[in-house]
Amino acid sequence: MSHNLSLSCEQRGKFRRILASALVGNMLEFYDLFIYGFLAAILAKAFFPTGDAYTSMLATAATFGISYFIRPLGAVVIGGYADRRGRKSAMMLTIWLMALGTLVIACAPSYAMLGAGGTLMLVLGKILQGFSAGGEFGSTVSFVTEHAPRGMKGYFASYQVVGIGLATGLASIVGLGTTRLMTPETLLSWGWRVPFIIGLAIVPFGYWIRRRVDETPEFEASRHEHRPLRETLATAKARIAAAIGLYSLAASTNYLLGVFIPLYAQKVLGLSPADSMLGAIGYSVAQIFLPPVFGALSDRVGRLALITAGTLLTVALTMPAFHLMVAQPTVGMYVLCITGLTACVMVFQGAMPAFVAELFPHGTRTTCLAIVHNLTFAVFGGLSLIICTWIANETGSKFVPAWYVMVTAVVALTCILWFRLRYQPARIEENALNNA
Repeated sequence: MSHNLSLSCEQRGKFRRILASALVGNMLEFYDLFIYGFLAAILAKAFFPTGDAYTSMLATAATFGISYFIRPLGAVVIGGYADRRGRKSAMMLTIWLMALGTLVIACAPSYAMLGAGGTLMLVLGKILQGFSAGGEFGSTVSFVTEHAPRGMKGYFASYQVVGIGLATGLASIVGLGTTRLMTPETLLSWGWRVPFIIGLAIVPFGYWIRRRVDETPEFEASRHEHRPLRETLATAKARIAAAIGLYSLAASTNYLLGVFIPLYAQKVLGLSPADSMLGAIGYSVAQIFLPPVFGALSDRVGRLALITAGTLLTVALTMPAFHLMVAQPTVGMYVLCITGLTACVMVFQGAMPAFVAELFPHGTRTTCLAIVHNLTFAVFGGLSLIICTWIANETGSKFVPAWYVMVTAVVALTCILWFRLRYQPARIEENALNNA
């Protein structure tokens, strides 16, 4: 497969705007999620003062999970809207809905100020974030993939993963800054609001850059499905189920390495809150720089080959990495293991967005992508925090996150085998590829 690299300056500028418009929404979505995970112990005290630290932590984790069970509803509503009215229209909608959810959380009064009313506001903010996030991934991956030049779709689509890395990096730096510059009392009183307010600063840029991009040529030239959900359920159930299984490893690793690991470092490894953020920073550095490398490689060697290799690497190295961290609970070993594991994960994550996009036809692509992404993250991502917290408390095991990753890896390998034996992703229509 030859890459069309002879792009003019004008085309390069257009593609930079396209990538930035997709990155910014993904970045805001995951920034808010990671900040919530980093501040989970503080939010548990501020909104769920049960008198028992474990019960408060479970309630905070359950609120985190609620937003994920709203995501499939957002996937159906906003994904269908994107397939009927356009990818750009859906992206404009999600950026404002995400901003509204973040604003509600930032302004929510604590339990001490308003009792259960404050807690309900926190839950409402997470629901708004979950609904908007439900439509974000499908809309932006469809948007980027349909705009990408021929032979570069893996490279372009991989930038969705880069957005998660940028979000983790920003959230880690903000979390590190707040924990070092504020006392625990200040954080509990009002300081926890600052990271959410900082997240709102992303919104004006996101709105501005998304207004400056055009709708995809493929959407404008194609027939639009009036009932994309019905068409999806009639024609793509097996592909969606297999894609969810394949994607489960991406969900478990994203949230355990990006969200749960700072809490794990504090509770299990005995590191300080500030030091625990360093692992998330290592995770974000690998996630920023590696996905485009493997996305571009997938354009040459094939998506499924890289997905298989990355999954096998993750299976082979996850348990040894956790054993090393537990045996030598130093900051250096912690950062090295998390960064190394993330590098393995990026081998398959760099190829994943384009692979899933190519499974589905244009008319229902956004709806299908949104359903796959959000059902996977609801089940395997949203529940990860509460499941791992509960199992670790019940068993006392220090390796619960590693076992969780291994279970989803087995599911992913089973689905890889299914794809290899029974199905090959359909290429996006040839007449829609030549838009560079």
